[in-house]
Amino acid sequence: MKTIKRAIVSVFDKSGVIHFIKALVNEFGVEILSTGGTGKLLEENGINYVKISDYTETPEMFDGRVKTLHPKIEGGILFRRDINKDVLDSQKYNIPPIDMVVCNLYQFKEAIAKPDTSLEEALELIDIGGPTMIRAAAKNFPDVTVVPSPKYYTQILDELRDSGGITDRTRAILAQDVFTIMADYNAAIANYLQRNFSPDLTMGQYFIKVFEKVQDCRYGENWDQAASYYRDLSSIYGLHNLVKLGGKEISFNNYLDIDSCMQILLDFGKDHYTTAILKHTSPNGVAIDKKDQLTSVKKAFSTDPLSAFGGIWGVNKKLTKDVADFIVNKEKIFVEVLMAPSFENEALEIIKQKKNMIIIEYGDFLNKRNDIYKNLEIRSVLGGILVQEYDSKPLIKEWNVASKKEVTDIEKEALIFAYKVSKWAKSNSACFAQTYDDGIYTIGIGAGQQSRVHVVKLAIQKAIEFGHEAELKNSVMGTDSYFPFPDGLEVAIKAGAKAVINPGGSIRDEAIIKRANELDCALVFCGKRVFRH
Repeated sequence: MKTIKRAIVSVFDKSGVIHFIKALVNEFGVEILSTGGTGKLLEENGINYVKISDYTETPEMFDGRVKTLHPKIEGGILFRRDINKDVLDSQKYNIPPIDMVVCNLYQFKEAIAKPDTSLEEALELIDIGGPTMIRAAAKNFPDVTVVPSPKYYTQILDELRDSGGITDRTRAILAQDVFTIMADYNAAIANYLQRNFSPDLTMGQYFIKVFEKVQDCRYGENWDQAASYYRDLSSIYGLHNLVKLGGKEISFNNYLDIDSCMQILLDFGKDHYTTAILKHTSPNGVAIDKKDQLTSVKKAFSTDPLSAFGGIWGVNKKLTKDVADFIVNKEKIFVEVLMAPSFENEALEIIKQKKNMIIIEYGDFLNKRNDIYKNLEIRSVLGGILVQEYDSKPLIKEWNVASKKEVTDIEKEALIFAYKVSKWAKSNSACFAQTYDDGIYTIGIGAGQQSRVHVVKLAIQKAIEFGHEAELKNSVMGTDSYFPFPDGLEVAIKAGAKAVINPGGSIRDEAIIKRANELDCALVFCGKRVFRH
């Protein structure tokens, strides 16, 4: 337990600092040292303090770049109270102990997030004195309490009021947080300078990230594996912004499925009523309806009702009472996770009857697509990571109708829909889609096969199994890469496809085009492969 007699205060984020410092002074008689900007605020609020320049007998220099870099400050923080030589040095050089450092840093990350921030402005927001003080206090945490964020003010005051001092455990936890803050701060600076001076490099020489635990998962990919979800501290938006309104704790696999569902919904956007139903991170039913959410949900569910059991369901608009009633009361479907930007109150009352259903409200997430995809995608491999850009570029790189048969506007819309769904199914993938008056829906999805012809056969087989055989006639199909041979195209056309989209790029493209013409099928090359391993 350590009491606090003298504290230095120098904060960029001044929220809550007046209340905190007044309590330190009035309740515990703490002497306050402070720098110019913070000191002025203290003075305006009637708090007595000692100016750093008076305390060190050294003026602030270089337009405030040098304020606290002084032996009397750093020495007062760093000297060890239980080492006789350190104590004698402090007395010899007139360096009184500083027991608490209250300091948060210049907001460098926030500044560089603004596109108009110049290099000169960014450099001025690289804090030097603040990191030096909090690192010194963290290093000497057995004797010094460091307070690196306003979020700790209440906890510190409560502890002082309860026991008159700060416990060893609290000081150690605060020190740990300082080094995490500094790791994140330094990573932001290093990454910024790397981007600024190597703008031609999408991937820099070093990849530095700091992650913070959001929560432990119920279990990992399997029951005997431990797992946790960590958020990237450099990401403004991510799964940590989602709000769980009900249900059991989220597992590792739930997070993977939630991520996939969110990315599908991000691709489809907010224009129409979209429903996506997933299992094992691949879609097993997707539909859009221009007028009605319930119709969209029913169409998506009809694609593969068997796989929808225990699936992850997501919609792109406020979930209605009718949809909740359809899922819970009429069809009595077991849904693992139900996601929506918001929920009607009556809808929530219905779905909360299912105590284990995970209910996720994701708010305005769909408006943040550009911010979400600024970061890079990371995948772990043995001994390292693979890093790539997110596959967020426009789905259609070019629109090349390679066949003699043309494509109508309605068919074009359906082809893009089918290709978008095939993007999110595990490669190799194929998706058959059909149109109706107010929308488009999937009738058969195949995913994760080793050959392209077999994934087409699988999609057809599933369409037939779940009652969509008639709808295969005059359907459209999207597949995530080129046809290496005509067989996959032939199987799709035989089943009823009248138009097919793929990226093209095969050395046998001419043979594929020839076969499409012979079979009177429209063939579109879009120029962008959408593999998803």
